[in-house]
Amino acid sequence: MKANRMAGIDLSDILIVGAVTLATGLFLYLRRGNGGSDAGAKQTARDESHAREATGTLSSRPSKKTISTTLASMESKHKMILFYGSQTGTAEDLATRTANEVYANFGVESVVADLEDYDMTDLIKFGESLKSMGDEVGKVVIGFFLATYGEGEPTDNAADFYEWLMDGRGKGEDEDVTDIGDDMQLEQQGDGVHYIMFGLGNKTYEHFNSMGRRVSKRLDSIGAKMVGMPGEGDDDGSMEDDFLAWKPKVLEALSAYYGVKDMGGKAGRGLAHVPLFNLSEESSLPDKAVFHGELASDHKPRRFKDGPGGDDKRVFVEATAKKRVLYDAKNPLFSHVTKSYNLFNETVDQLKLKPSELPPTTPSDKYTHDASTNTLNIRRECIHMEFDLSNTGLRYETGDHVGIYGANSPEQVLLLARALGLDDAALDSVVRVKANPANRQSAMAKMPFPNPCSVRTAFTHYLAITPVLKQHQLELIAKYAADETERTMIYDIVDNRNLYVEKVETSQKSLAEVLFDFRSVKLPLQVVLGELLSPIVVRYYSISSSSKKEPCTVSITAVAVRYALPSKPLTKSESSAATLQYKEGLVTAYVSRLHHKTSQLPTPEMSADDSTYPFPPLPTHVPIFIRTSSFRLPRDASAPVIMIGPGTGVAPFRGFLQERVHVASSGALKKPVGSTWLFYGCRHPEQDHLYKDEFGSLIATVDGWKQSEEDAERAKAFDLRVMNAFSRVPGQQKVYVQDIVQKMGKEVYEVLDKMRGYIYVCGDAKNMAADVNTLLHKLAAEFGGKNEEEAKKWVKNLKTTGKYHEDVW
Repeated sequence: MKANRMAGIDLSDILIVGAVTLATGLFLYLRRGNGGSDAGAKQTARDESHAREATGTLSSRPSKKTISTTLASMESKHKMILFYGSQTGTAEDLATRTANEVYANFGVESVVADLEDYDMTDLIKFGESLKSMGDEVGKVVIGFFLATYGEGEPTDNAADFYEWLMDGRGKGEDEDVTDIGDDMQLEQQGDGVHYIMFGLGNKTYEHFNSMGRRVSKRLDSIGAKMVGMPGEGDDDGSMEDDFLAWKPKVLEALSAYYGVKDMGGKAGRGLAHVPLFNLSEESSLPDKAVFHGELASDHKPRRFKDGPGGDDKRVFVEATAKKRVLYDAKNPLFSHVTKSYNLFNETVDQLKLKPSELPPTTPSDKYTHDASTNTLNIRRECIHMEFDLSNTGLRYETGDHVGIYGANSPEQVLLLARALGLDDAALDSVVRVKANPANRQSAMAKMPFPNPCSVRTAFTHYLAITPVLKQHQLELIAKYAADETERTMIYDIVDNRNLYVEKVETSQKSLAEVLFDFRSVKLPLQVVLGELLSPIVVRYYSISSSSKKEPCTVSITAVAVRYALPSKPLTKSESSAATLQYKEGLVTAYVSRLHHKTSQLPTPEMSADDSTYPFPPLPTHVPIFIRTSSFRLPRDASAPVIMIGPGTGVAPFRGFLQERVHVASSGALKKPVGSTWLFYGCRHPEQDHLYKDEFGSLIATVDGWKQSEEDAERAKAFDLRVMNAFSRVPGQQKVYVQDIVQKMGKEVYEVLDKMRGYIYVCGDAKNMAADVNTLLHKLAAEFGGKNEEEAKKWVKNLKTTGKYHEDVW
């Protein structure tokens, strides 16, 4: 038989085999050179292909920086570069604080860098590169501050670096990253790299701090050496406490490695602060040279024009029929809000005040105070909002996330301005931020926000002005306290963590609140803009629409974050009464204002010269972009799916339900759409039952198919169910989604085990998602007859085979 087969090989067979071999070799070569592909790389590739398909060309991207070039530009003998992988800005903040302390304590110039901006291949044979730079370069430390995102994944800006370093390994359940056996490891190409590591994670997730741990293992395996011990921050506990516990240890290790003495600490408090930036007023700049709230990857102000559909669809001037902008986190689309409505029905959160507490003094339509019961009633609100993607080239898939940049409220901007002593003229003055040559760190410092712009624009669109102040920020503020008593009080808070938590952190005192407490503090505006306030970071929301049903519309389901905390003046005695301060989430408050049309944001006037606008109509256009998610429906629509999503965790499942019904109604499938079960939970069926009528309409549509003589049998076979749990119905027992899943435990297990179905969980990670995970183990034991170890293996197999997905927070 073998001889006959060999005799049957002809020239065409040889050509085919040769072509396949060549193609395979080329693929492996390109994969090795480009670092393979991961979620982040797939997102970029998909977005770029979409943009090319729709537009032909892309906007230009700045070329990557190199480590060697950055080192050569630094002045001090010893140097440090701290790279961050950050999704919400925390890793960047911790890296910046570390860099500042290293410079202040050791005089070592330090640069904070975005991993996405650098070609990290300089790490290969790093020791040889340092030798080639000569004696002017002393010891160099590379720092990594890496957040773990989702199920053990890198953040978006760290994805390319991670894929390259790990050679495509170390994803999800793959913990084996020390024996990859590639050239990097075999040749110890990381020799000469000395690094520090701080990982950021959350212990409620299975793969806690996997990025920091895996990257450390990989670096060690290729010959790099860690300076000091790794740090790990737990966001479920206190990230700040974990960082503060690690920081003195790593500073001590750095002092020993660099061979320098610690010159920082309290001894530097008597020295005057040298601002990182200078500020100049730019009153004569033309409007087109000024930023008005837009973000741009090329760091240039953007102009807008009316797109197809008129001013409702305003687009960047650069966008043409043949060229469109590639929209992403650094270059978001200003999308038109086409629809919004409140999903809640007159419901409030009630906060009972203590006898020693006073209600908020500022009137608001967000809350009311019932004096008879001394209760603060805070209005609950959940906004469904839709954004237009038509004629933009921006696409999404059902289950993806949308990133949104928020804006501070006019009230908060005016409050901070009043605390700083700024009038309207000062707020509206256009300023430019420049590096201060008197501060050596400034040469490598990152610009804090797009400028030139007005101070009001910076406070509104670019800087987070309401977060609680940290101890290191208070230490800087103390330098500007004219009153010695106040200065001493601030330093007491800086030096005593428990006192800080009690007086500042627990009440979440913002910069404005602290300044009102310490009246002698007079801060230079450049210090506020460039050092005390951090940039507004993007917030991600699960997309609640279906790309198959509504390809040009992306929607979100956002519950307004509103609460109140008791706060006492920092300069008053302990016996003084505490006044409740109303707080709200930055982005959800912004979404609420847009919905109610109370944003007070300006609408631009068209330029007579070139028919362009200096910025989009901000009251109706929101900066957004799409982030790819692995939280996707199975490609085979006949596969059954189980969805568990209480509260706003139902958001992606609205899109899933829309898509499954849409596919079933199209009749395009040869087989019926698989069983589609949603387990949903809320407090009360008449108050906060999200999409109640919409889901009822979908069920009625499917039920109608079953009664129809015309609809295909496969449509009639579609099993769509929505099971509800209500936890706050007076006179009734509290029921949660976990309870109704358990009640249908046998059916759920059979769908997952016998029918090879998929399960999706969205919502609270610490309680609900953890309970569901525990419940699945119990179902495997009760209905599958599995012992504890077999149940663990069964649940783990659901995850590794892509049949158990979580989108949790």
